[in-house]
Amino acid sequence: MKKVCAIVLLLTAAATAQQHTPVKLESPVQDKNFYLLSLFERTPAVRNAIKADPVLGHFAVDSATFQWNDAQIAGASRALADLYRSSAAMKTLVDGPLHDSGMYVRYNNLDGASFLEHAWQDCIHGINHAIDVYGLGKPPRYPAIDSITYDAQSDSWKGIVRNLGLAIQDDPAKVSLFFQPSLRFALELMLFNQRDEAGRLEPMESGENAAAWKRMKSVDWGRYPYSVIVVPGAGNDLTGVALSPGGKLRDDIAAKRFHDGKAPFVLVSGGFVHPAHTEFSEAIEMKRDLMSRLGVPANAIIVDPHARHTTTNMRNAARLLYRYGAPFDKKALVSTDPQQSTYIEGAGFAKRCVDELGYVPYKLLGRISQFDLEFLPVVDSLQSDPKDLLDP
Repeated sequence: MKKVCAIVLLLTAAATAQQHTPVKLESPVQDKNFYLLSLFERTPAVRNAIKADPVLGHFAVDSATFQWNDAQIAGASRALADLYRSSAAMKTLVDGPLHDSGMYVRYNNLDGASFLEHAWQDCIHGINHAIDVYGLGKPPRYPAIDSITYDAQSDSWKGIVRNLGLAIQDDPAKVSLFFQPSLRFALELMLFNQRDEAGRLEPMESGENAAAWKRMKSVDWGRYPYSVIVVPGAGNDLTGVALSPGGKLRDDIAAKRFHDGKAPFVLVSGGFVHPAHTEFSEAIEMKRDLMSRLGVPANAIIVDPHARHTTTNMRNAARLLYRYGAPFDKKALVSTDPQQSTYIEGAGFAKRCVDELGYVPYKLLGRISQFDLEFLPVVDSLQSDPKDLLDP
């Protein structure tokens, strides 16, 4: 019991440094992947400071590839750190809105200049990755579901990429900051490949999650043993089928626990994943099933239509609990079929989280049935991760 209390205190202390509110997403795909760069663009005093900087104001990369090499990334990192020290506008941005957003929460223990450097490096490596995958056709971590849409070796695609570069150079007013040519090139390549999954249905709190978001503010949390019942999606490899049998089964499991009063909310998690380029989000279809077949009301269902793996089912659940203001120190349930539940409990899954995310987004507290694991969410889950461009 003492160990659990200590974990709760640590998580609560870390969480208090971040805003308990959804991040405002003006351009969801860009903002989720490259939030630092979005704030640079939207903060006039910072834009002016960057343009006036003797290094950053003249920084340029190869206009044929728009990619950054290690020396260029390091040079821009140093210049940004120097600008943080010399510019009140940059310091205010980094120490205030950027830090408070939680988008780079794992760097909170660093000084401001180092925090900025790490955030920049995440963004620019993500841009390079987007160009590699969606311009050059290099394989992503999960090529079956995340790859380029077109034949990267075809003359027609190479012509599209070349002409995109020319179009960017033809409109220099839109790319006047040192990073903007590369940023626009990467985002346009994702757009051309219909890889907008990260931005679909956003902002959730005014759409699919509006009823639950509104109800969240008035819940008597003391009435329930758990804050939420998390239900990972189950992929479907058949074209045209909206919800797999596994997804329906997991809905059955979750609905029973909801009707038994275990938690005030069911959180369904699963994106537009299987088969590749599917029109169906697992979470959206599970919500429809919970409402129409199992009698769970809309204001009791939180939807995460972006997660593409079990790792991000758990991570995104933690994000939504935090952003929507659920008590972050209250136990939650993850309820699913026995096979997936056993997998989540295992050391191999925790290692996969570390390998792919850099951390484990949950603290397991124990098993209460073959279907159910108790856990606490972890605030590191707020960290933006442009290594996974479709669900950063």
